Amino acid sequence: MYRYVVANLFFIAFFLLLLAHQGVARSSAPSCVDAGQQRLCSLPCSSQCRGFAPGFASPGCIDETDCSNTPSWASGSVCECDSSPSPSPTPPSPTPPSPTPTDGMVGGYVLLNDGGKKLQLLASKAKSGGLPLTRVWLAFVSPTMTYVPGSKTLEGTGLDDLSFTKTAQAVADLEASGVEVFLSMGGWNYNCYPYMYARYSVAGYGQHTPNYWKIKKYGQGDIDNCDASNMFCYTCEPPSENSTLSDFSIFPEPSGSESWEAAKKYVESNAGSPTPEWHEMIVPGSHYTDPNTDIASIVPGMSAFAKLGRNPYEDVVHLAKDLNVSGIDLDYEEFWHADYFKTGTGPWELHQTVYKYTAVAKNLLINIESVHPSLKLSTTASAVGAWTGTWWGGNLKGAWSQVDEQFPAVSKSLDICVMTYDLSKNQAFHECPDDQDCALDKQVSFYMATYRKSNIPASVGFEIGTPAYPDKDEDAQDQLPLTTVMLSSILENTAAGLRGGFLWELFKGTASDDQATPTEVAQAVCRAFRAGDPRCDEDLPELE
Repeated sequence: MYRYVVANLFFIAFFLLLLAHQGVARSSAPSCVDAGQQRLCSLPCSSQCRGFAPGFASPGCIDETDCSNTPSWASGSVCECDSSPSPSPTPPSPTPPSPTPTDGMVGGYVLLNDGGKKLQLLASKAKSGGLPLTRVWLAFVSPTMTYVPGSKTLEGTGLDDLSFTKTAQAVADLEASGVEVFLSMGGWNYNCYPYMYARYSVAGYGQHTPNYWKIKKYGQGDIDNCDASNMFCYTCEPPSENSTLSDFSIFPEPSGSESWEAAKKYVESNAGSPTPEWHEMIVPGSHYTDPNTDIASIVPGMSAFAKLGRNPYEDVVHLAKDLNVSGIDLDYEEFWHADYFKTGTGPWELHQTVYKYTAVAKNLLINIESVHPSLKLSTTASAVGAWTGTWWGGNLKGAWSQVDEQFPAVSKSLDICVMTYDLSKNQAFHECPDDQDCALDKQVSFYMATYRKSNIPASVGFEIGTPAYPDKDEDAQDQLPLTTVMLSSILENTAAGLRGGFLWELFKGTASDDQATPTEVAQAVCRAFRAGDPRCDEDLPELE
């Protein structure tokens, strides 16, 4: 059989080569003249192919293959220049028009941990002078939240110390100024199950792993010494955060909900092998006994939704509608789930986590359609989320590529924002994609290229100040903070073809003079993705 395959491949290659020499017409993009993009042909490029909005956030040079074999997401956004020399203009040459501002997304997360003060500052600045942003995410509501439609209270949502009335007014002020507001569900703490994360992510792959130092420092090197009294050896958050178990949560599987059952059915109907397995017995606020160890732990998260028979993925849509925001954001980072429910013997597969994530996203989409169809749905994605190949645990490598491949209807409904930060250059743990791509700009370029290769439109992320990972006290030398030099390099070399950029977090401080401030990042991202937009000259407000 092998030799027949080789022979056929040789014949196909020979036939294609023959067609090329005979000048057989290929499937090509329209001319840039016909597409009204002739000005792009004045750019010096290595190919005749040009890209423009909406498929490409920044108009300019793109690969020739994007014209000869245009991906579906770029349809209507590519054109070809005439290869013949352009005639000299007839004097006097008119002044060329200014480039039309592009429509890329420029966003930022605001962590609502101060009673709403930061949100009010943003709203006030939006009204008085404007912001260098097109989107703000309100972070975070809990995935175990409850909200009764029309109740207009934030109690029980994870944003309990905020006033609904003041929040709604701030949203209205931002939206009126041209800044869309999204309600973000999740975030790291609302994804972390301390018992599971400590045992199966941090300590689940031996002692030579990036965070095992926590087990050594707080558990004398033995995972069995990690329990609730030491927050399971402080793997979700360090002692300095003064966290309690009530600060954490997981994304629940709300059994009995009609829309959740519909989402499960969708996943089951489109999944390959292995078949989906659901874990509805892991209920936030209740005890779960790990069958591998017989250890019982309290599942993090609020229990009210289960007791009341409510579905948080329905309630968040009703809350978004009552706040009159533009969208919902799904910030899913359940590393513990992937490590606990992995299959195989190494390398492993994370199918079950792909299924769970897809079910959650589908459940949100179902409820958006039925409750408030104008809402958009964005999602954060892991930097390695589109990197296909072997998975050795510890992250969500390739998860979004799998979602896109198996569940394209869900994937194409998501506005994907890639968390290309909290990266490390510690090669003792193979934390660079390869030996040549360890600098921050190189890593960001590598990871965003994997999304492009997978034909997944996405936006690039930037973190202000000191990264959360690796730990600033244990491995500061391998941190990759965002400097102004790195910011410029990333935008210059990576922005082409992306939907936009975003930053975490809008009020986070810098640790040194060479690090890029929130205003510097927002303005630079704005100019890269919205050339000529006057908002790009505005500043972000600062805390006093």
